[in-house]
Amino acid sequence: MDFDTLTVHLDQLVTSGELAGWTAGVADDADTTLASGGSRSRGGPPMSIDTVFAISSCTKPIAGALTMCLVDREVFSLDDSIATWLPEFADTPVLTDPDGPLDRTVACERPITVRDLLTMTPGFGWVDDGPLAAAMTAHQVAPGPFPPPMSPAEYLHRLGSLPLADQPGTRWRYHTSSDVLGVLLARATHTPIHDLLATYVTGPLGMVDTGFAADPDRMATAYGPGLEPFEIPEGTFTSPPQFESLATGLTSTVRDQLTFLRGLATGSLLSKESWAQMTTDHLTAEQRSSAEMLLDGNGWGLHLEIRPTSVGWAGGLGTIGYVDPVTGTAAALFTQSSVESTGGMSAVEAFLTLVD
Repeated sequence: MDFDTLTVHLDQLVTSGELAGWTAGVADDADTTLASGGSRSRGGPPMSIDTVFAISSCTKPIAGALTMCLVDREVFSLDDSIATWLPEFADTPVLTDPDGPLDRTVACERPITVRDLLTMTPGFGWVDDGPLAAAMTAHQVAPGPFPPPMSPAEYLHRLGSLPLADQPGTRWRYHTSSDVLGVLLARATHTPIHDLLATYVTGPLGMVDTGFAADPDRMATAYGPGLEPFEIPEGTFTSPPQFESLATGLTSTVRDQLTFLRGLATGSLLSKESWAQMTTDHLTAEQRSSAEMLLDGNGWGLHLEIRPTSVGWAGGLGTIGYVDPVTGTAAALFTQSSVESTGGMSAVEAFLTLVD
């Protein structure tokens, strides 16, 4: 599917009532093409290429890039223990069974490293069921679409009080690593995440519309299945948060997403070695089997998905962006329909034919 065919398909989804609106773009060495359709909200103003979206998990590759910027500057190395900055994880016990009782544990066999966070294999993260999942929910540290509703210190205290689901480096568990990574970066540099992003990523690339708090008059309304408005806690994505989440906290535009992806692939942000590390599949066969539900057989680099001819990631609220690491050609699609909706999933599936 080419870009023009994709935009026709997206307009058809709007006409059929499966999408409220969309923005999309492709960019290469020669040009950037942007388009939009539908409306920012049902019955509201028209969508535009400058509409701002909550990009949810599209935040994660930005987290990976920021981390590798600091690796390039020798702030830390990939194989450093995170306990150097996060003592909450210095002696964390490990469950004998991820679904078993919280008091049945063994000692951690090795320290959790920065690399483990980037590959999402530190031993904590998404747990489907059982006492640990219930405890994470009760402590308000379970994976979700919004930043943790507490300070970074309190988040680390609560998460660190729970046992690990697995020994570090054994299984892929989604999401939580990104928020822990954000706390580590802030502590290691004694600098807030928004300042680190401005210094190393958004500032150098000119990503003027990417941040933790957007103008609500420019934002698209998020929808779930049936185009029912997605319930977002008041002030989330529109006011400075107490927890600057590198898992799901940023807002942005398609233009900025293309700028970011192109900046990565063309060497504007990272050394060649760090870009190669980011775009290498680091998962073992065992780790990949535990990631099957989300990765569908694809690989995982340092905080982004490795597909046959592209790297990037998607956000559950309807955003997605990938870049060819060889040619530097990038593509992005932002809708405000969650991937749990029929229209949102149809849009994502059509987009993936553009990048594969």
